[in-house]
Amino acid sequence: MSELLQQLTRSCFSCGDVLQAAREQAALWQKWLLPVRDDAPVGEDPGYHDDFLLMRDEMNKLSGADTTLICTLAESLLLTQAKDLRIVTYYIWARLHRDGEHGLAEGLALLAGLVERFGTALLPSRPSSRRLVLEWLTGDKMLDSLARFPEVAKADFARIIAALNLLSVSFTAWTEDQQPPSLMPLIHALESRLVQSGGMNAVVPQNSAALSPPVASPLMGTTSLQVINSGRDLLDQAKTLSRYLNEQPRGWLAAHRLMKTLRWDTVHELPPDVDGKTRLSPPRTESRNQLKRLYAQQNWTELLEQADRMFSEGVCHFWLDIQWYLHQALSKAGTPWDRWTAVVRQDLALLLERLPGLEQLAWSDGSPFADDVTRNWIAQQVIPRDEGAWLAGGASVAGESSQDDLLALEPEAQARADSEGVDAA
Repeated sequence: MSELLQQLTRSCFSCGDVLQAAREQAALWQKWLLPVRDDAPVGEDPGYHDDFLLMRDEMNKLSGADTTLICTLAESLLLTQAKDLRIVTYYIWARLHRDGEHGLAEGLALLAGLVERFGTALLPSRPSSRRLVLEWLTGDKMLDSLARFPEVAKADFARIIAALNLLSVSFTAWTEDQQPPSLMPLIHALESRLVQSGGMNAVVPQNSAALSPPVASPLMGTTSLQVINSGRDLLDQAKTLSRYLNEQPRGWLAAHRLMKTLRWDTVHELPPDVDGKTRLSPPRTESRNQLKRLYAQQNWTELLEQADRMFSEGVCHFWLDIQWYLHQALSKAGTPWDRWTAVVRQDLALLLERLPGLEQLAWSDGSPFADDVTRNWIAQQVIPRDEGAWLAGGASVAGESSQDDLLALEPEAQARADSEGVDAA
Protein backbone atom coordinates (compact mmCIF):
# COMPACT_ATOMS: atom_id res chain seq x y z
CA MET A 1 0.00 0.00 0.00
CA SER A 2 1.38 3.42 -0.93
CA GLU A 3 2.35 5.95 1.72
CA LEU A 4 -0.10 8.44 0.21
CA LEU A 5 -3.02 6.04 0.55
CA GLN A 6 -1.98 5.32 4.13
CA GLN A 7 -1.91 9.06 4.81
CA LEU A 8 -5.41 9.51 3.39
CA THR A 9 -6.60 6.52 5.38
CA ARG A 10 -5.32 8.08 8.61
CA SER A 11 -7.17 11.29 7.73
CA CYS A 12 -10.44 9.44 7.24
CA PHE A 13 -10.20 6.67 9.84
CA SER A 14 -8.64 7.73 13.13
CA CYS A 15 -10.01 4.53 14.60
CA GLY A 16 -11.79 1.46 13.33
CA ASP A 17 -10.95 -1.17 10.75
CA VAL A 18 -10.87 0.39 7.28
CA LEU A 19 -10.98 -3.00 5.55
CA GLN A 20 -13.99 -4.02 7.58
CA ALA A 21 -15.69 -0.77 6.58
CA ALA A 22 -14.90 -1.50 2.93
CA ARG A 23 -16.24 -5.05 3.15
CA GLU A 24 -19.46 -3.79 4.74
CA GLN A 25 -19.93 -1.43 1.80
CA ALA A 26 -19.15 -4.20 -0.70
CA ALA A 27 -21.65 -6.49 1.01
CA LEU A 28 -24.42 -4.11 -0.03
CA TRP A 29 -23.78 -5.33 -3.59
CA GLN A 30 -24.31 -8.97 -2.68
CA LYS A 31 -26.70 -9.59 -5.57
CA TRP A 32 -24.15 -8.21 -8.03
CA LEU A 33 -21.38 -10.34 -6.52
CA LEU A 34 -23.10 -13.69 -7.09
CA PRO A 35 -21.61 -15.99 -9.75
CA VAL A 36 -23.20 -15.72 -13.18
CA ARG A 37 -23.59 -19.50 -13.38
CA ASP A 38 -22.40 -22.41 -11.27
CA ASP A 39 -20.39 -23.85 -14.16
CA ALA A 40 -19.01 -20.44 -15.23
CA PRO A 41 -18.83 -18.09 -12.22
CA VAL A 42 -17.59 -15.09 -14.23
CA GLY A 43 -19.65 -15.89 -17.33
CA GLU A 44 -18.33 -15.41 -20.85
CA ASP A 45 -16.72 -12.60 -22.82
CA PRO A 46 -19.54 -10.09 -23.51
CA GLY A 47 -17.63 -8.39 -26.34
CA TYR A 48 -20.26 -9.20 -28.98
CA HIS A 49 -23.34 -8.91 -26.79
CA ASP A 50 -25.77 -6.26 -28.03
CA ASP A 51 -26.05 -4.59 -24.62
CA PHE A 52 -22.27 -4.37 -24.28
CA LEU A 53 -21.91 -2.86 -27.75
CA LEU A 54 -24.64 -0.33 -26.94
CA MET A 55 -22.91 0.55 -23.68
CA ARG A 56 -19.58 1.02 -25.44
CA ASP A 57 -21.20 3.28 -28.03
CA GLU A 58 -22.51 5.48 -25.22
CA MET A 59 -19.09 5.55 -23.58
CA ASN A 60 -17.43 6.61 -26.84
CA LYS A 61 -19.61 9.70 -27.18
CA LEU A 62 -17.65 12.91 -26.73
CA SER A 63 -20.59 14.41 -24.86
CA GLY A 64 -24.16 13.63 -23.94
CA ALA A 65 -23.62 10.01 -22.90
CA ASP A 66 -26.74 8.49 -21.36
CA THR A 67 -25.37 7.59 -17.93
CA THR A 68 -28.66 6.10 -16.76
CA LEU A 69 -28.71 3.76 -19.75
CA ILE A 70 -25.10 2.76 -19.08
CA CYS A 71 -25.95 1.92 -15.47
CA THR A 72 -29.00 -0.12 -16.49
CA LEU A 73 -27.06 -2.09 -19.10
CA ALA A 74 -24.19 -2.67 -16.69
CA GLU A 75 -26.50 -4.13 -14.07
CA SER A 76 -28.09 -6.51 -16.55
CA LEU A 77 -24.76 -7.65 -17.97
CA LEU A 78 -23.06 -8.14 -14.61
CA LEU A 79 -25.97 -10.13 -13.23
CA THR A 80 -26.68 -12.35 -16.23
CA GLN A 81 -23.75 -12.36 -18.66
CA ALA A 82 -20.27 -11.66 -17.31
CA LYS A 83 -18.20 -10.38 -14.41
CA ASP A 84 -16.18 -8.21 -16.77
CA LEU A 85 -14.06 -5.31 -15.55
CA ARG A 86 -14.89 -3.27 -18.63
CA ILE A 87 -18.53 -3.29 -17.60
CA VAL A 88 -17.62 -2.38 -14.02
CA THR A 89 -15.37 0.53 -15.01
CA TYR A 90 -18.02 1.88 -17.38
CA TYR A 91 -20.51 1.66 -14.53
CA ILE A 92 -18.15 3.47 -12.15
CA TRP A 93 -17.65 6.30 -14.63
CA ALA A 94 -21.39 6.62 -15.27
CA ARG A 95 -22.15 6.75 -11.54
CA LEU A 96 -19.41 9.32 -10.98
CA HIS A 97 -20.49 11.48 -13.89
CA ARG A 98 -24.14 11.35 -12.84
CA ASP A 99 -23.96 11.25 -9.05
CA GLY A 100 -20.56 12.71 -8.22
CA GLU A 101 -18.54 11.53 -5.25
CA HIS A 102 -21.39 9.40 -3.93
CA GLY A 103 -21.55 7.49 -7.20
CA LEU A 104 -17.79 6.98 -7.24
CA ALA A 105 -17.87 5.61 -3.69
CA GLU A 106 -20.58 3.09 -4.57
CA GLY A 107 -18.92 2.07 -7.82
CA LEU A 108 -15.55 1.48 -6.17
CA ALA A 109 -17.23 -0.53 -3.41
CA LEU A 110 -18.71 -2.80 -6.09
CA LEU A 111 -15.33 -3.13 -7.79
CA ALA A 112 -13.59 -3.92 -4.49
CA GLY A 113 -16.15 -6.62 -3.74
CA LEU A 114 -15.78 -8.21 -7.18
CA VAL A 115 -11.98 -8.15 -7.08
CA GLU A 116 -11.87 -9.65 -3.59
CA ARG A 117 -14.34 -12.41 -4.52
CA PHE A 118 -13.21 -13.35 -8.05
CA GLY A 119 -9.65 -12.01 -8.23
CA THR A 120 -7.76 -12.75 -11.43
CA ALA A 121 -10.64 -14.86 -12.74
CA LEU A 122 -12.44 -11.63 -13.67
CA LEU A 123 -12.74 -10.87 -17.36
CA PRO A 124 -10.99 -9.95 -19.54
CA SER A 125 -8.87 -13.04 -19.05
CA ARG A 126 -5.57 -11.68 -20.39
CA PRO A 127 -3.56 -10.05 -17.56
CA SER A 128 -2.39 -7.17 -19.75
CA SER A 129 -5.95 -6.38 -20.85
CA ARG A 130 -7.22 -6.63 -17.29
CA ARG A 131 -4.56 -4.21 -16.12
CA LEU A 132 -5.34 -1.70 -18.87
CA VAL A 133 -9.04 -1.82 -18.03
CA LEU A 134 -8.43 -1.17 -14.33
CA GLU A 135 -5.92 1.61 -14.98
CA TRP A 136 -8.50 3.28 -17.24
CA LEU A 137 -9.99 4.43 -13.93
CA THR A 138 -6.98 6.74 -13.55
CA GLY A 139 -7.34 8.31 -17.01
CA ASP A 140 -8.52 11.70 -18.22
CA LYS A 141 -12.18 10.73 -18.70
CA MET A 142 -12.50 9.71 -15.06
CA LEU A 143 -10.52 12.64 -13.69
CA ASP A 144 -12.44 15.15 -15.83
CA SER A 145 -15.72 13.82 -14.46
CA LEU A 146 -14.36 13.94 -10.91
CA ALA A 147 -13.40 17.59 -11.44
CA ARG A 148 -17.08 18.41 -12.08
CA PHE A 149 -17.72 17.86 -8.36
CA PRO A 150 -15.05 19.86 -6.49
CA GLU A 151 -16.73 19.81 -3.07
CA VAL A 152 -15.62 16.93 -0.87
CA ALA A 153 -18.29 15.15 1.19
CA LYS A 154 -16.47 13.57 4.11
CA ALA A 155 -18.55 10.40 4.38
CA ASP A 156 -18.35 9.63 0.67
CA PHE A 157 -14.64 10.43 0.56
CA ALA A 158 -13.99 8.05 3.45
CA ARG A 159 -15.91 5.29 1.63
CA ILE A 160 -13.79 5.87 -1.47
CA ILE A 161 -10.59 5.57 0.56
CA ALA A 162 -11.88 2.40 2.24
CA ALA A 163 -12.63 0.79 -1.14
CA LEU A 164 -9.18 1.75 -2.42
CA ASN A 165 -7.64 0.10 0.64
CA LEU A 166 -9.48 -3.14 -0.06
CA LEU A 167 -8.48 -2.99 -3.72
CA SER A 168 -4.87 -2.36 -2.74
CA VAL A 169 -4.85 -5.42 -0.48
CA SER A 170 -6.38 -7.57 -3.24
CA PHE A 171 -3.96 -6.34 -5.91
CA THR A 172 -1.00 -7.00 -3.62
CA ALA A 173 -1.95 -10.68 -3.58
CA TRP A 174 -1.73 -10.87 -7.39
CA THR A 175 1.49 -12.38 -8.71
CA GLU A 176 3.77 -10.39 -10.98
CA ASP A 177 2.70 -12.33 -14.07
CA GLN A 178 -0.90 -11.35 -13.31
CA GLN A 179 0.17 -7.70 -13.74
CA PRO A 180 -1.53 -5.99 -10.78
CA PRO A 181 -2.62 -2.46 -11.74
CA SER A 182 -1.63 0.85 -10.18
CA LEU A 183 -4.36 3.31 -9.22
CA MET A 184 -1.89 5.95 -8.01
CA PRO A 185 -2.97 8.71 -10.45
CA LEU A 186 -6.51 8.43 -9.08
CA ILE A 187 -5.21 8.46 -5.50
CA HIS A 188 -3.09 11.54 -6.24
CA ALA A 189 -6.12 13.28 -7.76
CA LEU A 190 -8.21 12.46 -4.70
CA GLU A 191 -5.50 13.73 -2.35
CA SER A 192 -5.14 16.97 -4.31
CA ARG A 193 -8.92 17.36 -4.29
CA LEU A 194 -8.97 16.96 -0.51
CA VAL A 195 -6.25 19.60 -0.13
CA GLN A 196 -8.21 22.01 -2.33
CA SER A 197 -11.27 21.39 -0.19
CA GLY A 198 -9.51 22.23 3.08
CA GLY A 199 -8.98 18.71 4.43
CA MET A 200 -11.25 16.37 6.35
CA ASN A 201 -11.66 18.88 9.19
CA ALA A 202 -13.13 21.65 7.04
CA VAL A 203 -16.60 22.66 8.25
CA VAL A 204 -17.65 23.34 4.66
CA PRO A 205 -15.69 22.40 1.52
CA GLN A 206 -13.21 25.15 0.70
CA ASN A 207 -13.38 24.28 -3.00
CA SER A 208 -16.70 25.15 -4.53
CA ALA A 209 -18.43 24.57 -7.85
CA ALA A 210 -19.60 27.53 -9.86
CA LEU A 211 -23.00 28.97 -9.08
CA SER A 212 -25.54 27.26 -11.30
CA PRO A 213 -28.73 28.89 -12.57
CA PRO A 214 -31.94 27.98 -10.79
CA VAL A 215 -33.74 24.93 -12.15
CA ALA A 216 -37.51 24.87 -12.21
CA SER A 217 -39.06 21.92 -10.45
CA PRO A 218 -42.44 20.87 -9.05
CA LEU A 219 -41.10 21.58 -5.57
CA MET A 220 -40.37 25.24 -6.25
CA GLY A 221 -42.67 27.48 -4.31
CA THR A 222 -42.83 25.22 -1.29
CA THR A 223 -41.39 26.30 2.05
CA SER A 224 -39.73 23.01 2.96
CA LEU A 225 -35.96 22.96 3.43
CA GLN A 226 -33.73 20.06 2.62
CA VAL A 227 -31.99 18.29 5.46
CA ILE A 228 -28.32 19.27 5.63
CA ASN A 229 -26.13 16.21 6.07
CA SER A 230 -22.76 17.59 5.04
CA GLY A 231 -20.77 20.74 4.47
CA ARG A 232 -21.43 20.33 0.77
CA ASP A 233 -25.20 20.36 1.39
CA LEU A 234 -24.77 23.50 3.47
CA LEU A 235 -22.81 25.22 0.72
CA ASP A 236 -25.35 24.24 -1.94
CA GLN A 237 -28.24 25.64 0.07
CA ALA A 238 -26.28 28.79 0.86
CA LYS A 239 -25.83 29.38 -2.87
CA THR A 240 -29.58 29.04 -3.35
CA LEU A 241 -30.27 31.54 -0.56
CA SER A 242 -27.62 33.89 -1.92
CA ARG A 243 -29.16 33.75 -5.38
CA TYR A 244 -32.56 34.66 -3.94
CA LEU A 245 -31.14 37.56 -1.93
CA ASN A 246 -29.31 38.90 -4.97
CA GLU A 247 -32.62 39.15 -6.79
CA GLN A 248 -34.12 41.37 -4.08
CA PRO A 249 -33.85 45.18 -4.00
CA ARG A 250 -30.63 46.08 -2.19
CA GLY A 251 -30.10 42.41 -1.44
CA TRP A 252 -26.52 42.28 -2.71
CA LEU A 253 -24.85 42.97 0.62
CA ALA A 254 -26.76 40.23 2.46
CA ALA A 255 -26.09 37.75 -0.34
CA HIS A 256 -22.40 38.64 -0.46
CA ARG A 257 -21.90 38.42 3.28
CA LEU A 258 -23.77 35.12 3.51
CA MET A 259 -21.27 33.48 1.16
CA LYS A 260 -18.36 35.32 2.75
CA THR A 261 -19.36 34.10 6.21
CA LEU A 262 -19.47 30.49 5.05
CA ARG A 263 -16.31 30.66 2.96
CA TRP A 264 -14.14 32.76 5.30
CA ASP A 265 -15.38 32.19 8.84
CA THR A 266 -15.05 28.42 8.50
CA VAL A 267 -11.33 28.74 7.67
CA HIS A 268 -9.31 28.54 10.87
CA GLU A 269 -5.75 28.15 9.61
CA LEU A 270 -3.64 29.18 6.65
CA PRO A 271 -3.48 26.78 3.70
CA PRO A 272 -0.34 24.62 3.97
CA ASP A 273 2.56 26.09 2.01
CA VAL A 274 6.20 25.54 1.13
CA ASP A 275 8.15 28.83 1.02
CA GLY A 276 4.88 30.70 0.60
CA LYS A 277 3.58 28.55 -2.28
CA THR A 278 0.42 26.55 -1.56
CA ARG A 279 -1.02 23.65 -3.54
CA LEU A 280 -4.22 25.54 -4.30
CA SER A 281 -5.10 25.89 -7.98
CA PRO A 282 -4.86 29.50 -9.25
CA PRO A 283 -7.79 31.45 -10.69
CA ARG A 284 -8.40 30.91 -14.38
CA THR A 285 -6.57 33.26 -16.73
CA GLU A 286 -9.85 34.26 -18.33
CA SER A 287 -11.19 35.26 -14.90
CA ARG A 288 -8.21 37.56 -14.30
CA ASN A 289 -8.55 39.07 -17.76
CA GLN A 290 -12.28 39.58 -17.38
CA LEU A 291 -11.89 41.57 -14.15
CA LYS A 292 -9.13 43.71 -15.68
CA ARG A 293 -11.21 44.38 -18.77
CA LEU A 294 -14.32 45.37 -16.80
CA TYR A 295 -12.22 47.67 -14.62
CA ALA A 296 -10.65 49.31 -17.67
CA GLN A 297 -14.13 49.76 -19.19
CA GLN A 298 -15.37 51.24 -15.89
CA ASN A 299 -18.32 48.87 -16.05
CA TRP A 300 -18.83 48.92 -12.30
CA THR A 301 -22.08 46.98 -11.96
CA GLU A 302 -20.83 44.15 -14.18
CA LEU A 303 -17.48 44.16 -12.37
CA LEU A 304 -19.33 43.86 -9.07
CA GLU A 305 -21.45 40.97 -10.33
CA GLN A 306 -18.55 39.02 -11.85
CA ALA A 307 -16.18 39.53 -8.91
CA ASP A 308 -18.88 38.40 -6.51
CA ARG A 309 -19.61 35.33 -8.65
CA MET A 310 -15.93 34.39 -8.83
CA PHE A 311 -15.62 34.61 -5.05
CA SER A 312 -17.94 31.60 -4.75
CA GLU A 313 -16.05 29.46 -7.27
CA GLY A 314 -13.20 27.04 -6.66
CA VAL A 315 -10.84 28.33 -3.97
CA CYS A 316 -11.20 31.94 -5.14
CA HIS A 317 -12.22 33.08 -1.66
CA PHE A 318 -8.44 33.17 -1.08
CA TRP A 319 -7.98 35.36 -4.16
CA LEU A 320 -7.73 38.70 -2.35
CA ASP A 321 -7.58 40.71 -5.58
CA ILE A 322 -11.34 40.09 -5.77
CA GLN A 323 -11.80 42.18 -2.64
CA TRP A 324 -9.94 45.08 -4.23
CA TYR A 325 -12.11 44.86 -7.34
CA LEU A 326 -15.26 44.70 -5.20
CA HIS A 327 -14.12 47.74 -3.25
CA GLN A 328 -13.41 49.68 -6.46
CA ALA A 329 -16.73 48.73 -8.02
CA LEU A 330 -18.73 49.61 -4.91
CA SER A 331 -17.00 52.95 -4.46
CA LYS A 332 -17.74 54.01 -8.04
CA ALA A 333 -21.18 52.47 -8.65
CA GLY A 334 -23.10 55.15 -6.78
CA THR A 335 -25.83 54.79 -4.14
CA PRO A 336 -26.39 52.45 -2.34
CA TRP A 337 -23.26 50.57 -3.39
CA ASP A 338 -20.77 53.21 -2.23
CA ARG A 339 -22.09 52.91 1.33
CA TRP A 340 -20.86 49.31 1.54
CA THR A 341 -17.15 49.79 0.85
CA ALA A 342 -16.37 49.92 4.57
CA VAL A 343 -17.95 46.50 5.00
CA VAL A 344 -15.56 45.00 2.44
CA ARG A 345 -12.57 46.53 4.25
CA GLN A 346 -13.88 45.47 7.65
CA ASP A 347 -14.49 41.86 6.65
CA LEU A 348 -11.07 41.56 5.03
CA ALA A 349 -9.37 43.12 8.04
CA LEU A 350 -11.01 40.59 10.34
CA LEU A 351 -9.94 37.73 8.07
CA LEU A 352 -6.33 38.92 8.00
CA GLU A 353 -6.37 39.37 11.76
CA ARG A 354 -7.40 35.72 12.17
CA LEU A 355 -5.08 34.47 9.40
CA PRO A 356 -2.03 36.76 9.46
CA GLY A 357 0.19 36.33 6.43
CA LEU A 358 -2.58 35.15 4.12
CA GLU A 359 -1.91 38.02 1.72
CA GLN A 360 1.72 36.87 1.36
CA LEU A 361 0.85 33.37 0.10
CA ALA A 362 0.81 32.21 -3.51
CA TRP A 363 -1.07 29.75 -5.69
CA SER A 364 0.45 26.49 -6.90
CA ASP A 365 1.83 28.26 -10.00
CA GLY A 366 3.59 30.89 -7.89
CA SER A 367 1.19 33.75 -8.63
CA PRO A 368 0.18 35.64 -5.46
CA PHE A 369 -3.12 35.57 -3.60
CA ALA A 370 -2.81 39.38 -3.55
CA ASP A 371 -0.92 41.27 -6.24
CA ASP A 372 1.07 44.46 -5.59
CA VAL A 373 -1.95 46.71 -6.05
CA THR A 374 -4.03 44.68 -3.61
CA ARG A 375 -1.26 44.46 -1.02
CA ASN A 376 -0.74 48.21 -1.24
CA TRP A 377 -4.48 48.75 -0.73
CA ILE A 378 -4.47 46.36 2.24
CA ALA A 379 -1.53 48.17 3.82
CA GLN A 380 -3.00 51.64 3.31
CA GLN A 381 -6.73 51.18 3.78
CA VAL A 382 -7.54 47.80 5.29
CA ILE A 383 -5.07 47.12 8.07
CA PRO A 384 -4.81 50.60 9.70
CA ARG A 385 -7.44 51.00 12.40
CA ASP A 386 -6.61 54.36 13.92
CA GLU A 387 -9.64 55.44 15.90
CA GLY A 388 -11.90 53.23 13.83
CA ALA A 389 -10.85 54.72 10.51
CA TRP A 390 -11.05 51.27 8.96
CA LEU A 391 -14.82 51.38 9.43
CA ALA A 392 -15.30 55.03 8.60
CA GLY A 393 -15.47 54.85 4.84
CA GLY A 394 -13.37 58.00 4.59
CA ALA A 395 -10.24 56.23 3.43
CA SER A 396 -7.29 58.11 2.04
CA VAL A 397 -8.25 59.52 -1.34
CA ALA A 398 -4.62 59.90 -2.24
CA GLY A 399 -3.94 56.24 -1.42
CA GLU A 400 -6.87 55.05 -3.51
CA SER A 401 -5.93 57.32 -6.39
CA SER A 402 -2.37 56.04 -6.42
CA GLN A 403 -3.61 52.45 -6.65
CA ASP A 404 -5.94 53.36 -9.53
CA ASP A 405 -3.02 54.99 -11.32
CA LEU A 406 -0.87 51.92 -10.75
CA LEU A 407 -3.44 49.59 -12.30
CA ALA A 408 -4.00 52.01 -15.17
CA LEU A 409 -0.30 51.74 -16.01
CA GLU A 410 -0.49 47.95 -16.33
CA PRO A 411 -1.30 47.83 -20.08
CA GLU A 412 1.62 50.17 -20.78
CA ALA A 413 3.91 48.03 -18.64
CA GLN A 414 2.84 44.87 -20.45
CA ALA A 415 3.45 46.47 -23.84
CA ARG A 416 6.88 47.69 -22.77
CA ALA A 417 7.75 44.26 -21.42
CA ASP A 418 6.91 42.76 -24.82
CA SER A 419 8.99 45.28 -26.78
CA GLU A 420 11.83 46.26 -24.42
CA GLY A 421 12.00 43.52 -21.81
CA VAL A 422 10.91 43.03 -18.20
CA ASP A 423 13.51 45.41 -16.73
CA ALA A 424 12.25 48.31 -18.83
CA ALA A 425 8.67 47.55 -17.84
